[in-house]
Formats: sequence, structure tokens, C-alpha cells
Amino acid sequence: MSPFSAENSSRSVGNWSLRAAILAALLILGIALSACGSGGSTSGTDSAAAPEGEPVTGGTLTFARSLDAEAGLNPINAPNNGSIFTIQQIFDQLVEVDGSEIVPGLAKSWEHTPDGKEWTFHLRDAQFSNGDPVTAEDVKFSIERFADPKINVNYATLGAAIDSVDVVDDHTVKMNLNSVDGAFLDNLAMFAAAIVPQKVVEQEGDKAFGEDPIGSGPFMVTEFKRGQETVLERNPNYWREGQPYLDGVTFEYVPDANTRTLKLRSGEVDVADGIPYNQVESLQSTDGINVEVADSLKWDSIFLNTKEAPLDEVEVRQALNYATPKEQILDAVLFGNAAIANSQIPPVKYWDESIDPYPYDIEKAQQLMSESSVPDGFDLELQIPSGDAVEKQTAEIIKSEWAKIGVNVSIVPRDFGTMFSDWLEGKGGEAATFPGDALSSDTLSDDEIAALMYDPAAGLNSLGTFYDNKKVVDLLADAKGTLDEDQRASDFAEVQQIGQDDAPAVPLYFTKSITGYQDTVQNFQTYPIGWWNLREVWLTK
Repeated sequence: MSPFSAENSSRSVGNWSLRAAILAALLILGIALSACGSGGSTSGTDSAAAPEGEPVTGGTLTFARSLDAEAGLNPINAPNNGSIFTIQQIFDQLVEVDGSEIVPGLAKSWEHTPDGKEWTFHLRDAQFSNGDPVTAEDVKFSIERFADPKINVNYATLGAAIDSVDVVDDHTVKMNLNSVDGAFLDNLAMFAAAIVPQKVVEQEGDKAFGEDPIGSGPFMVTEFKRGQETVLERNPNYWREGQPYLDGVTFEYVPDANTRTLKLRSGEVDVADGIPYNQVESLQSTDGINVEVADSLKWDSIFLNTKEAPLDEVEVRQALNYATPKEQILDAVLFGNAAIANSQIPPVKYWDESIDPYPYDIEKAQQLMSESSVPDGFDLELQIPSGDAVEKQTAEIIKSEWAKIGVNVSIVPRDFGTMFSDWLEGKGGEAATFPGDALSSDTLSDDEIAALMYDPAAGLNSLGTFYDNKKVVDLLADAKGTLDEDQRASDFAEVQQIGQDDAPAVPLYFTKSITGYQDTVQNFQTYPIGWWNLREVWLTK
């Protein structure tokens, strides 16, 4: 047996430090995971702002958010970060991530058999926010749902290795795997594997539960107004003694970036995310306001529907990549606050920095177009989220550049939520781009986000691109089926290179999270995945 407990939390997950411009860190949507450093709060510098004194209990944090929890608050199948980041304040998983290590969550310890196919978890005493105990039966119910592709339809591959879950006693569960899963613990730490109360879910049903959820996390929901606000209060039954420090959190949905920034400047809100790149310098010099520029595991791309001609031709997709001036976009639109992407997915654990991004090369793009079925070009509808200045400016630059190879781009702004859902379902047209905060990885390893991007059977139709390459799918399966870190790294590096060559998207840049907050907010930190561990935040006012 290979034991793990709170007293012996030294399970290494490998060396995956990123040695380039972006110091990447990966985070399961439960606890922070940093690599080679972390992002920091800034008021002119990138160093983390030290909290003032000992934690203070009380007060409500008002947070202006760019994304709404429009998909509801049920951990199963939440497809967007607006919902996911809120869910993480309400629910717990069996295991969490701290730094580069898996650490205890609701499970205080665990062990597995030498073959890695039987895992036993020992549960701590914990309660849901309604006062009911978290039981082994609740864990069995939650993990079986996580493993059921008919229920966990969007993230089916993450629980696919789980064959059965046994209740050993009131505080012990055993999971039996049908195959080795190199990312098993990483997957258990994601939001979709959150532990929910069986009785409540069965009584209410998934839809109703998503409107009025019950979890064992630091906060509980008291009001949920889709498209307006979500109000959380301290969970009085939370198992971490003394936390959370806040009485509550109010998430206000403010889709316009300039409005969020104005609310922060006026003191109407305590925190505002998605600060416009062109306002960072001004805010940094404003008394009473901190600006955090945090390393991120998010990315921005132009996604291409490979079912639609002529985007079904690799020459056309490669031409679009070569015709995209990423340096210009980085400088003119993002003011240098990102890194040019060399991958179709964000720089997760096995990211290979040696793979080159597409350079800007109009002549190469024109040559590739001449070899395609549309040498004179074609019309292309590019959908963008309405009200997003960064995506609008990016799209306008791309429209101008792609015209040089005969591609006539029509820019179509749409409501983000509707556009995103349509795109994933294959009803969103030919090409789309989403806010830089909208997409990110939910787990420590590459397995989840690589499967969602490259495997059409994994859910979300290869993130709406319908990309399908059998060799890539086989490599993903090979990586998932081994605990050999070298083999996993090799497989994912090959996937990264094939993905770049096949180009189901035009990867633009790995983004940073830019958040402003008042001086009265202490111990605030945005993790690389994009969310915040608000149970550790307090207010000095």
C-alpha cells in the first residue's frame, strides 16, 4: 500500500515548472496550485501584497464579476467559469491541490494498492450547510454520478476509470478502477467531483438543486438571481475552524469592463475582475486600490468549426494561423500582459515550451491558400462576445490581416452565454472567440483539457471545433493509462505538436488575470485557473 495522510502529504506530481515568459501554475478548482512562483497584487510592482495583521472576522465582500453563474450552481456539468468559480465557494471535494501536491479535502487520508486500481479514502467529520453530516453514502452517490457518462456528460472522461464505489464503513469508501488512471487524484479534485448531499439531490432533482444548492464548502447560497447577482453567506457548519472570515460575499454580474472599473474606483465594490488592459497603469497609481496581475492557466483562441468547408482543410486553417499578427495584438490590445501561445490548450503540467508558435508570415499563408480549394479566399463569419473590447479589437486586427489572403471576415457580436452554448453544440457558425477569462483547465494534469479540445467523444465536441484525429485520441488514452511520468510527458508533447500542425483553432495568447481590489481587502489571491479562495480573505474596514 502507498499511504497518504495529512501528516504525510509529500506525494510529488512531477516537475512541471514553466521556464518561459509565463510562469504557469495549474489549479484544480478547489485549492491553489502554483509553479515557480505565483501572481501577485500590485500597485506598481508584481510582488504580492502582504495582508495587514491577523485575520478579522466579519463584513461582506462585494465582487463585480465579468462572468455570470448563468449555468446554475450544480457541480455536475457546469460548462462555464461564471458558474464554476462560484461553485468552488460552496462545495468541497475529497482531495484538493496545494502547490504541486494533492492534499486532503473531505478525505483526511487515503491509500491505494500497488497496481493503482483500488483507492481507499478515510473521511473527516464534516457537515453540509443544512447541518446534515457528510456521509460515506453521500460520497458514494457523488462519485458514482461523476463516473456516470449519462449524468456527467460534459466531463465524462474524467471519471471513466471508476468502475464502482464501495462503502466500507461510516467514514471509509473504496473506489475500484477498471484501469490505471494517471490523473485519478487530479480528477477527483475538480468541481464536478464535488460531494453533494444524496437526499437533497434526489428529492429536488438536478435542475432545482442547481438553483438552491447545498454543499459543505465555506459559503452557502442565500440568493441566486441569474444575470444579476449571487449572494453567499458564511456556512456556520464549515469544517475548517475559524473560516471563512467573511460574513458573506455578493457577486454582482457586471459584464462591461469599464463599468466594473468605475465601480471599483468609486468604492461601490471591493473587488473587480477583468480590469481592462489599458487601465492597469492608471489603477496602479490610484491610492487605496491594488491591482493584481496574476499568472493564469487561461488562453484565448479563434476556434474553427472543422466540419464547415473550407475550414475542413488543414491548409486553410494553417493559413489563418500564419496570417495572424500575434505580436501586434499582444502589444496593441493587451499591452504586453500575456504570452504568445504555442499550443491549442493552456500551458498545463506537461506543456512543451520547445514547440514553436505560428509566426506571422503572410507569404506562407498565401502559399497555403493557393494549395487549398479556395485559392481566392472565402467569406467567414467570426462571432465574438458583445461588449468585450479586447475581443472586438482583436477581431478587427484579424479581419484586416486575413483580408490579405482573401478571407472576408464578418464580425458578429453576440451575447456570450448564448453564443458559447450554441458553439459547443455545433450551432454557432464557422468561427468564434471567447473572453480571455472564459476558458481554463480544471485539473492538475493535461488529461481533462486535452481531451475536451482533441477528443470529440469526451464531451463539448472538441470545444466546438469537432476536431477528430485518431492518433491524438490514442495518445491521450495511452497517457491516461499509465503512472509513468516520462511516458505521459512524451505523449502530451506529441499531442501538442500534432494539435499545432492540425490547427483546429488559431491560438493567440496565454492570458493573465487582472483584478483590482480595495486596500481594505486582505489576503486576496487569484489562482492560475482564475478563481479565488475567498474563505481566506478578510476585510479591515
